Amino acid sequence: MLITVAIVDPAMTYALRHRVLRPDAPLAETAEINSLPGALTFGLTCDDDAEVISTATIYPEDPPPHLTPIVALTSTHRPWRLRAVATHEAHRSQGHGARVMTAVLDHLAGRGPTVLWCNARSDARDFYLREGFVTEGETFTIEGIGPHQVMYRTIV
Repeated sequence: MLITVAIVDPAMTYALRHRVLRPDAPLAETAEINSLPGALTFGLTCDDDAEVISTATIYPEDPPPHLTPIVALTSTHRPWRLRAVATHEAHRSQGHGARVMTAVLDHLAGRGPTVLWCNARSDARDFYLREGFVTEGETFTIEGIGPHQVMYRTIV
């Protein structure tokens, strides 16, 4: 099986992101983050099939000021935010999410010291911990989505 991870047209990920992350929200909300300056969407495909089965989006964004440890890092590390991380249900536990994260981290590593942060869904916490992220602060709830925790990692 030939697995490819590349920067893709965000529209190739909308159906997957909508189904996995926000099935009760309007589809238009799925496209919202890709209109942000500097947003890059990574997609994983298998063989010659163009369907994206795992994805993540990054863009430059400062963390909220109350996240003191992350804000302190931004004086020497350019901050990037990670969002819209999703893997098709039928393709989970096969390492696809880790492959996408590796591509994201490799891409950012070429840009100098960086901090990558996200609002991680509580049920995905273990995935982020395996990828080298640490937690910051208390668990909070995003209305209509569920419990989250801020997580981050440095890239040098």
